[in-house]
Amino acid sequence: MSESTQARHIPHAELELLAEKVTQDGGELRQLTGEDYGLVTSVFHSQIVPGSGPRRHRHAYAEIFVLHDGQGRYEVDGTEFDAVAGDMVIVPPDAWHSFTNTGTSMLRHTAVHENPRAASEFEDGTRRE
Repeated sequence: MSESTQARHIPHAELELLAEKVTQDGGELRQLTGEDYGLVTSVFHSQIVPGSGPRRHRHAYAEIFVLHDGQGRYEVDGTEFDAVAGDMVIVPPDAWHSFTNTGTSMLRHTAVHENPRAASEFEDGTRRE
C-alpha cells in the first residue's frame, strides 16, 4: 500500500457523477478516480436502464465488471457473454467492448479499471480521460 493511501469512506453521493452518462430514466454513472486516493485502480458504479449501454470502446488496461442486479449482454472483441447478478466479466487490455442491459429492470454493476485514471477510446476515434 502506498504511503498516500489511507482508509476512507466515500459515500455514494460524493463519487464523481459523470453527467454525460446520466439518463432521463434514472440511470447513472459514478466514478472513483484511483489516483485521487493513492490507488492504482479506478472504479465505476453504474445503473443502466433496460435497453441501454455504452458505445463500443476500449482501454489500454484490463477492466472487470461485477454484476450486482439485473442482466446484460457483454460483447468483448466479437464474443458475447450473457451475464446476471453475481457474475463477473473480464475485459483484457485493448479489447473493444460494450454492454447492453437486456433485462426489464435496472442493471447495476461495478467496473474495476486497472489504472489510476480511467481512459477510454471509442471506435470513432474520440477519447474520454
